[in-house]
Amino acid sequence: MSCCGEPKDSNTENQNRNVPGRQVMNQQPQPGPVLGLPEKPGFFQSPSPPPAVHHNVYTQNAQHTSWTTHSPSPPPLNQFGTPLPGSPPPNGSFSQMSHNIARPPSTFQSGVNNPLSLSQPHMSSVQIRPENNIVAEEGNMSISIDFGTTFSGVAYGSSRISGGQIQQILSWPGSVETYRKIPTCLLYDEQGQILAWGLEAKYTTLPNTHRCEWFKLFLEPRVLRDDSAIDPRLPQLPPGKRAFDLIVDFLSCLWEYAKEQITREIGAVADLDTANIWLTVPAAWDAKGCELMREAAIHAGVVRSARGGDTQWRNRLHIITEPEAAAVHCAYLTDLHRLQPSQNFIVADAGGGTVDLAVYKIIGQMANLEIAEIAARSGANCGSLFLDLRFRELVKTLLADHPAHLDPASLAYFMHSFSETEKIDFAGPQDDENMFHFTCFNVEDPTDVTVGLVDGQLSIPGALLRREVFDPVVEQVLALIEDQLSKVDQRIDALLLVGGFSGSEYLKLRVEEQLRSRIGVIARPEDADTATLRGAARYGLARRPLVASIIAPRSYLMKVKLPAENEDWQKRPAYIRNNDAGYPICENRLQYLVQKGAIIRKGQRLNTKFCKFSQSVQDSTFVAVLYTSESEKIMRYNDEGETNELCKWTVDLSSLPNFRENANLSGGFYTEFEIGLELDSAEVRGILLYNDQEWGRVTFDFFN
Repeated sequence: MSCCGEPKDSNTENQNRNVPGRQVMNQQPQPGPVLGLPEKPGFFQSPSPPPAVHHNVYTQNAQHTSWTTHSPSPPPLNQFGTPLPGSPPPNGSFSQMSHNIARPPSTFQSGVNNPLSLSQPHMSSVQIRPENNIVAEEGNMSISIDFGTTFSGVAYGSSRISGGQIQQILSWPGSVETYRKIPTCLLYDEQGQILAWGLEAKYTTLPNTHRCEWFKLFLEPRVLRDDSAIDPRLPQLPPGKRAFDLIVDFLSCLWEYAKEQITREIGAVADLDTANIWLTVPAAWDAKGCELMREAAIHAGVVRSARGGDTQWRNRLHIITEPEAAAVHCAYLTDLHRLQPSQNFIVADAGGGTVDLAVYKIIGQMANLEIAEIAARSGANCGSLFLDLRFRELVKTLLADHPAHLDPASLAYFMHSFSETEKIDFAGPQDDENMFHFTCFNVEDPTDVTVGLVDGQLSIPGALLRREVFDPVVEQVLALIEDQLSKVDQRIDALLLVGGFSGSEYLKLRVEEQLRSRIGVIARPEDADTATLRGAARYGLARRPLVASIIAPRSYLMKVKLPAENEDWQKRPAYIRNNDAGYPICENRLQYLVQKGAIIRKGQRLNTKFCKFSQSVQDSTFVAVLYTSESEKIMRYNDEGETNELCKWTVDLSSLPNFRENANLSGGFYTEFEIGLELDSAEVRGILLYNDQEWGRVTFDFFN
């Protein structure tokens, strides 16, 4: 039999079963004839079209693995959420994958004159538990880790500490001063051993070492799909190290120190092993990047089993997008932006590496705050780091005839001076006539007034800095904001600038100049530079989903086999072959599980019905390949546009009651079941269901 329309290789299957953590759904059955009915082509009715976009009720223009051990009996279902707006009416349907014996009539069939009337699997909404059981016990600690491209931080809170106020770690190794965040930086020796991290790694210079920065950008979606997309300006990774390894190493150092500091600061032994950990990721990351961050945090020991029999310890690690966390922080600051229920606001989280945007509506009352996403999130690599990189290129151009200033130490010295002062304070056109002076690392190089090199200082006109360094990056941010606004046909009442880059006076000036006529409030909230960090911790303290709904940023789909229709004979005759029962089947069809732009209640489950034929009781696994697509177009075949393989997913059906009941039938048997998909802001989860009850759950593993 086949796996989602692709030839099944027994060696590959055995390899899949032997790799720990590899999650891969088994054969979707293809139809055989119903017993007693004529066996001839054309017997099946045409499948219905893919499920339509669930129209966003907030705005018309919104666009957009390890399998847990199954319970011996279905666990109780905790309900949460509301039905999905625009869900198609239920109808009998199942996906077709296996085709070697007649399939008996079942409840999945519909129609009177045609007992086996088939349609593509429909999406239905089920009210379920809050996202991944995030509701914490009263008094449990909520800890957030903002792992940034250039700077990282840790915050925490508990209802039993300081009246539930969010606390930040401000004391860090290597400094007697306080810092809200520390450099995301590692220093390795030649053997790959960590010599220093954070501030000490950033400002320690030793021979024969590797200083590693900005490695978060290696998890950007394009880079994960294609190594050639890596920005050539990024530092090389140390020999034998992957970006994943660096993230694990940094998180390990950060977490070990954070545990000690939190325990010291609260003056008691903190129960950190039962804390809920919230890890932030950029809005533009796809599920693969988010899962890599999750696995890195687990490898780093950020969560672990708190006691014997604690099988749910991984669920204490939560992934949250940066704008979502920042929105929660901003939404609480009503004294600043005075937003009211039903008003809309956009969060522009301008950080070191990325700028992330999301648009939200305040729903309900402020005393019981909820916000809803009303347009698909967006983001790009245009953070303040790219000002540094452009400044470095400008210095290299100006001093091309003065190589004494172009060695790595000298360039780093120039960049540090720029980053600590001019990058934030630069005010734009009013600084055009000013000269900005940068002390040279090598002061003995001769004077050259033609390039501004005088008495050991490099002097650069403000107009040149604006044209070559600031304007290209700032204009990219403005274009990103305009694109996000174009997705919404409602009034935006406030634009809130957060993140370290939001401190740039020139960025704020340009945003105000371009948007003040359309947006009433443009502001930097209190603690704007740590809004993501503080918002993530506050989200955990709320003990409920504060962001009520999200917009699917991409489509999630499967490759399936379906009965051949006239359209298939006309468009893709090469994809059609007869199954074992002699019926024409079209391969390489696409089945949409979630369509881009769908509005989804947080924690909502989208279900699709499936059926598998088994020759024997040993044939109990169902394998599927899940894909994503960024296209707005609804595709019928897998060659109509770009799709990216998300993961392979294996589901064991042997525990299902109907599998066990039918396992002894001679000649094989069918097992009907449902697969549910849950999306939140940063993760995708799969659920095995039978009779609307859960029998297994997976947060997808992308290491296969």
